[in-house]
Amino acid sequence: MKTTLFFKQSETSDSVILSKRKIKFSLTFLFVVMVTLFANLKAQTSKIIPDSNVSGSFLGPLANSARTYQMLIDDTQLTPLVGKYLNSISFRLLASASSSWPAADATFSSYQIYLSNGVDPANRQLDFAANITGAQTMVRTGALIIPAGSLTSGGDPNAFSYNILFDTPYLYSGGNLILEIRHTGSNSSSLSTHSVTSTNTSAGYGTLFSACWQGTGGVLNGNFAYIKINSLDTLGVKSVTIDDSFSVYPNPVKNNLFVKSTKDIVEFNVFNFAGQKVLYQKNSTKIPQLNTSSLSKGLYILQMIDKEGNSTSTKFVKE
Repeated sequence: MKTTLFFKQSETSDSVILSKRKIKFSLTFLFVVMVTLFANLKAQTSKIIPDSNVSGSFLGPLANSARTYQMLIDDTQLTPLVGKYLNSISFRLLASASSSWPAADATFSSYQIYLSNGVDPANRQLDFAANITGAQTMVRTGALIIPAGSLTSGGDPNAFSYNILFDTPYLYSGGNLILEIRHTGSNSSSLSTHSVTSTNTSAGYGTLFSACWQGTGGVLNGNFAYIKINSLDTLGVKSVTIDDSFSVYPNPVKNNLFVKSTKDIVEFNVFNFAGQKVLYQKNSTKIPQLNTSSLSKGLYILQMIDKEGNSTSTKFVKE
């Protein structure tokens, strides 16, 4: 008797193979998404106002006595920043400066920054409130410590070498911009910043930008300090940068996440993978640590900002 054997391929085996392929595809897709996200992390834009190099000086932004300093900027000077989140500003020394500033750490007990829309620079009045249109947004408050030597000399023009970070990024949607600084003065010598004098109309003062200030008396006409405005394209994971000079532990973490870094970290931001900021914390300790107890379990992006305004990021898992 001849026996013929028929073997039927296992449907269970096919399902397992298909399932493994799906898992492999899903992991590959997730990896591609992650790489795409991190490939675009340096999405930052800056604008120097004005785009020139003329001679002039002004004490206002970094004086050692109390000042309110209001800067009016025409919208034509801000086109690259439309739709972006303004997150810091910086000033620069005069080309004639013989040394960096400050000689020792300069401390302002209070340094507030407000942003809003405003009138055209040509219509500026010596009345802070009259120049503002709409509501002011406070983007920075609290003390400001500028480390020794942060503003560098030796150039013409000098570099915008120190960023004053905002606590809350400001979405600039267009229109004339007013930046108003209110500070108590520092414990250092006053610093003359590179500026355009109020009489230099050929450089754009009175049409493209203007300024006014107040000390202990009335509001006065002011020179316009050269300013660099920095921004992020988005507030999600695409706004952070990558650096290998640090580590975080433990990872996964249950409560406190410790950071080992060669840089002085001043601020933490945590984003989920939808690009939403879910946690913010300032830091002033030598061994930075982040309290993650309020976070749900999952994967997050940790953004760290150092005292010079540079950002660094890594992933961590919350258990």
